[in-house]
Amino acid sequence: MFIAAAIGAVAFLPSIVLNIALACGAPWGAYAMNAQHKVIPPELRKAFIVPTCLQFVALFVLLSAGGILPEIIPFLITRILSFFFALYVTFYTATVLFSTSYKERTVMGSFAVVSAVCFWIVAVGTLNF
Repeated sequence: MFIAAAIGAVAFLPSIVLNIALACGAPWGAYAMNAQHKVIPPELRKAFIVPTCLQFVALFVLLSAGGILPEIIPFLITRILSFFFALYVTFYTATVLFSTSYKERTVMGSFAVVSAVCFWIVAVGTLNF
């Protein structure tokens, strides 16, 4: 699980960086929101704050469940959150892969698929059969 958590964290970081950059006004709109905007309009930038915070929590849970970070929250809650975020990243992956933007599908889609697989490996690894 350690290796899957490390790979998943590295593959998930571009999504977090992209959301932060888009919220700050970077011209990377071709990699998000079906490439509707080259630069996200200021009134839409606020919409990137909550997903970015959620992704930071998901990253923390992945690293905690994978044994890279120490357990701060009880393991049962970490296990539940691992499955929740595995499902969250799977839905995120689906939205990216069905995007009409070629750049979003190929670049972010690759990272999203690797992230989703790693999140599921770590989540299932918490079951301790």
